[in-house]
Amino acid sequence: KQKRRARIKRAVSWSVAASILLLVGFSVSFLLFGTDGENQSISVFAPVGQRTGLTLADGTLVWLNSGSRLDVHEAFNGKAREVSLDGEAYFSVTQNTGKPFIVHTSNYSIKVTGTEFNVSSYTNAPEWSVALVKGRVEIYDGGSTNIVLTPNMKAEAIGGKLVTSEFSDYDAFLWREGIISFEDASFAEIFSKLETYYQVTIQVEDSKLLDRHSTCKFVTADGIECILDLLLMGEGLSHDFDIDTRTVLIK
Repeated sequence: KQKRRARIKRAVSWSVAASILLLVGFSVSFLLFGTDGENQSISVFAPVGQRTGLTLADGTLVWLNSGSRLDVHEAFNGKAREVSLDGEAYFSVTQNTGKPFIVHTSNYSIKVTGTEFNVSSYTNAPEWSVALVKGRVEIYDGGSTNIVLTPNMKAEAIGGKLVTSEFSDYDAFLWREGIISFEDASFAEIFSKLETYYQVTIQVEDSKLLDRHSTCKFVTADGIECILDLLLMGEGLSHDFDIDTRTVLIK
């Protein structure tokens, strides 16, 4: 009887998993199941240097960037469709005005009913941003912060406050296709992004390099060393990669 109950429990867990999401991924992803009473949640991981696509129970499409984790709560049985994100994700949310879609991050929450937007919120990176492509989003923190974005607007956390601006660079979302794109970005910004995507530490002998700017695109699958070779081409610089400490020294 105990074996039979164990088989039934596993079958129920997988059934709930299938009802919450369908992986349509570009890589192998990792699923973790958790239960709290009658509540069921699933966590989806995108491996370092790769990306993952999935479809939630309501038809919402989600793309997860390298090293990202999405927690999906309770198969959307409550009054809201709630997920938690650590990392970067692009959401194409199925419209349902009676049941808002809420993305919780370590800093803020984003509330929508049906829209397309990109969220970058890695807990181990200083940057936090939301860029709205279609629809309308509301950003709040449970306190006095409450900001509404309309299409082509972006909100960034700067100095502990949200700062909004307009954007037109849609190449920033090419990571969904495996491409990292930078538009007139400083080397400091580029290195910071590469550190986050590949979970490495980049050190430079000459700090003046960090102030230089570049417009460039790289294929994520090429790896950190190949990308640095291309980025530093013409700079007269080289780099060493210590695979044990995952530290890159540019000299």
